[in-house]
Amino acid sequence: MTPIGVETSHRYVLVVHAPGCRRKIRRLSESRRPFRPIAPGDVLRIGKERLRVEWIEPRVTRRRNEIEFRLDVITSRIKTRTKKNRARTARDGVIAMPVGESSIVADFLRCHVLVRVFGGDPEAWLEELRKRPSDDEVSGGDIRFIRWVRARLRHDPMLITAMRRMVESAPLWHEANG
Repeated sequence: MTPIGVETSHRYVLVVHAPGCRRKIRRLSESRRPFRPIAPGDVLRIGKERLRVEWIEPRVTRRRNEIEFRLDVITSRIKTRTKKNRARTARDGVIAMPVGESSIVADFLRCHVLVRVFGGDPEAWLEELRKRPSDDEVSGGDIRFIRWVRARLRHDPMLITAMRRMVESAPLWHEANG
């Protein structure tokens, strides 16, 4: 119990222990204000190292007119993925996006092809590309463009209308008069 009229001060101490060792300390911080809440499972970054919080041991120590709130944070190391592991996980159930040179002129021409040849239907163009086996940069860029259009259409259904207006205002070729 604190005697009346005696001012007490609070001190907060955060001790982050090295993974697998309770003697080595990775970070020691002191403050007059509480630290942000830390819970088991949280990830802490100390320098370039990433540590997962395994458990926390809080302690409260009272000395004359000071109260010390100490948090001992026990950690484990988070394994970083190597290039080999990343390549393996990328192949498991993920379709790689084809590489293709993208430029404003190429995308402009692709807009014309989408509107004039395929009537603004990206699915028809994608199906046509799937029929012909070709791994060149041109079809890779076309597939990337079609996937971009499909993603944009989910958020902006008027995209094809805007593309049609653009194609009509800047015609590259004229349709054959029948």
